[in-house]
Amino acid sequence: MAANLVEVIEHFKDGVSCEPTEVEIATESRTYRKRVPLQDGLSALVGIYMVTSGCPILDKLRPMVQSHLPFATSEETTYRAIAMYWLAQFFRAQRGLTPDWELEGLARIYEEIITVNSSFRLRIADVQLADAGLNALFRLDCYAQITNRLLLRKNLGEIERLFRGYLEGGPKGPARG
Repeated sequence: MAANLVEVIEHFKDGVSCEPTEVEIATESRTYRKRVPLQDGLSALVGIYMVTSGCPILDKLRPMVQSHLPFATSEETTYRAIAMYWLAQFFRAQRGLTPDWELEGLARIYEEIITVNSSFRLRIADVQLADAGLNALFRLDCYAQITNRLLLRKNLGEIERLFRGYLEGGPKGPARG
């Protein structure tokens, strides 16, 4: 992971977190553009590099790269992580493997991600950087911690409210007459 991020860290080593920056992220399907503090734009970039770096722990988030959502809120990130994990469980069940519908494995994955993030932040803290790079990593770690807390507390009420249409009439939604 460190080797993959050398160029990014070097390029932004003098960046100041709160410096307003116009960030544009272009994919095959769409372009995202937003004026944000440098740390927010850098966080979106660093997150992609970290997940695709070959780290076996962060690789569990690789399916989210397919539908990357730059500038996502912590709620959006949590929603996408849970949706990705449940889809993985569906595929496990399809292959005759035991699925984890209780999200216990996802909570463990996020605990490991928090450890990786902390270790990595400490590792690059030794490099003489302005605060944008460190704060971009800190921001990613905050999202991991928020998601992990929600999973451990099974406190998904905010997300559950979005599914009212499915919950009021059984598993397929309200009956149609």
